[in-house]
Order: sequence, then structure tokens, then C-alpha cells
Amino acid sequence: MAVQFLRRLRSGGPGTSSARHPGGRAVTAALLVPAIAFLALFFFYPILITFGTSITPANGTGVTLEEYLTILSSPKDWGVIALTLGLAVGTTVISVLLAVPLALILRRRIRGHRALRLLVLAPLMILALVSALGLLILWDRNGWLNLLFSRLLPFSDGPLQIDYTIPGLLIFYTWLYSPFTILTTLSAVEGIDPNVEEAARVSGAAPWRVFRSVTLPLAWPGIRAGSVLTFLLAFGAFSVPLIAGGNHRPLPVLIYTEAAVFQNFERGSALAMVMAVVALAAIALYTRFSSKPVRGSAG
Repeated sequence: MAVQFLRRLRSGGPGTSSARHPGGRAVTAALLVPAIAFLALFFFYPILITFGTSITPANGTGVTLEEYLTILSSPKDWGVIALTLGLAVGTTVISVLLAVPLALILRRRIRGHRALRLLVLAPLMILALVSALGLLILWDRNGWLNLLFSRLLPFSDGPLQIDYTIPGLLIFYTWLYSPFTILTTLSAVEGIDPNVEEAARVSGAAPWRVFRSVTLPLAWPGIRAGSVLTFLLAFGAFSVPLIAGGNHRPLPVLIYTEAAVFQNFERGSALAMVMAVVALAAIALYTRFSSKPVRGSAG
């Protein structure tokens, strides 16, 4: 009897897979209906409406690609796209450079690690609008953080120009969105079995080799997942550049200005579709070329 039972399990007999049973298929379909309905109503339908608006002329009749041709032929619009993409990529790179060493430090449970973790979580507990206003005040020419750094930096001869600059936006973006990369990286690093790294060290691998060949590959899925979240949030940032961007207006601010201020919904919708395509292309390229980190020999 036991042998027959094991054979039935290996062959996928009755009860081993609910998806093969008619009742199991019905349950699976019923569970998928709410998710599909939600996606259709709140994701695909708005995209279709936005795309339809972008190709509809101002008079409301016919189809036109005029707005897309205008965007693709405008150096100013290309500059806005480059600015948006550059800020998102820069924020993502900085967040990874901060996340990896910080995760390696925090997993050791050093003194004050709880305070550091709380500091990492702070931007997530504060509204982006409030954070943007606070950073704008702190980095003002008379802000105490600006004055502190201007005194510590040897090459500075006065208050730093941070507000309403691209470096300032990078600082603000990093503060707001890097916690997503840091938290997922920390979770991945803490999930690594210390015995694996110890085995590499016992075999003669130097600390850098252990990190490059063992720690980094094992933590890479968490790093990549967090960096994708950071990129998407930075790419779609609105309140921070609206308040602290000055003359630097990324795509979300430009889209809002065109649609809400100038009531040019056709151009705003076309810019939104271009933004979606650029974001998807960037994520596709990143996931394609970051499927595996660089590995070195553990010997």
C-alpha cells in the first residue's frame, strides 16, 4: 500500500495538484478574477484612456501622432527625459552604494544598530511633501546642515548651493527613496548563512573574495529588487522636484504642468506615455544585464 501511494504521488495522482482537477481549476479562476478585474479597472483602462487622449486631435475627431512627433523632435523634451532618467539612475546607483556597506555593518548588530535602522526607516514614515520642505529648509543657504557641511569641507568658502540644483535633487531623492534598496539589501544579507562565508574563508579566500564570490551573489536578488523600486519611485517623483527643483522640471512635473495648468491634455497624455515607455525600457535593460552579478574566483 505504501509503495502504491508513493507511486501515485510521483505520477501526480488524484489530490496532488488542484490545478489538474476541474474543481481546482474553478477555484483558481475564481481567485484570479478579483486580481484581473482590479488590473483591468485601475491599470489597463487608465493607460488606454491616456493613450487614446494622446492620439486624439484637439477637435476630438480622427487620430494623430502629432504630439509624439513634436516630443521626439524637441531638444527641450529630450532634455527633460534625460534629466528624469539621469536623476533616477543616479539615485539608484547611490542607493546601492549606500545599501551594501550599511547592510554589512548592520547585520553585525553593532552598538547603535537600532538607531541606525530607525534612521533608515525615517523617510518612509514621513510624507514626501513634508520631507521635501524639511530638506529645503535644512539645505538652505542659512540652514544648519548647509552651514555645517560648508565648515567641514576644506574647499568651501561659504554656504553650499544645494536647493534648486541637480545635486540637491539627487540628495533629496536619495534621502527619500534609498531606504527601499537598503531594507531589501539588509534583509538579503541577513538571510545569508554565515557558515557559507566561513567555509570560503577557511578555504583560503581573502575578505574581498568572500564578498565578491559569496556574499554579493547571494544578496544580489535583494539588491536588485530594492534598486528597481528605488528607480521607479525616483523616476516618478513629483512633490520633491515640484518644491525643490527650481528650473529643473522632470517629466512628472512637466506632465502635471501641461495637463493641469495649461489644460493641454493631449500633450500631457503623450508625455505620460513616453514616460511609461522609457521606464519600461530602462527596467527591461536593467533586469536583462543585472541577472547575475560579477563573480570572481573564491580561491
